[in-house]
Amino acid sequence: MELTYKWIGLAHRWYQLYLNRRLAEYGLSGSQYLFLVYICRQPGLTQDKLPELVHLNKSNVTRALAHLERQGYIRREPHPQDRRTTAIFPTPRAEAAYPRIMEIISGWDMSVTEPLSEEERRTLRELLKKVVAAAQAHSAEDDGSSA
Repeated sequence: MELTYKWIGLAHRWYQLYLNRRLAEYGLSGSQYLFLVYICRQPGLTQDKLPELVHLNKSNVTRALAHLERQGYIRREPHPQDRRTTAIFPTPRAEAAYPRIMEIISGWDMSVTEPLSEEERRTLRELLKKVVAAAQAHSAEDDGSSA
C-alpha cells in the first residue's frame, strides 16, 4: 500500500534541505526563517501569538527567538499594553534579509510546481489545504483523548 503522506513528507524534507542550504549564508535554518517572515510582516507581534502561527510549542518558539536575537535579527520589548508578554520587532538586519528570504521561498515554489499547469497548481493548493485541515482536526482529537 502506497501512503499519500509519504509524498508530502518527502516534499517537505527536500524543502528543508533546500532552505538549510540557501539560508546558511544568513545564519538561518529552514525552521527559523518562518519566524522572521511573520515578524517582518507584523512588527510588534507578541511572543505568545507565535506558537499558534508557526504550529510549534512555546519552548521551541522561545529557543528560536533567542537564536534570532543572538544573530541580530530581532529585538524583544515588553508589550506596552500587557507587560506579561513580549513584543517582537525586526532589526535592520532582518528587514534587509527579508526580501531575499522571500525570493528563496518563491523560487522553490516556482521550481517545484513548474511542471504543473496553473489549474493543477490551484488544485494542488486546494487539496493540500484540505489535508492540512484534516491533519489539524485529527491532531486536536488526539490531544483531547490523551488529556
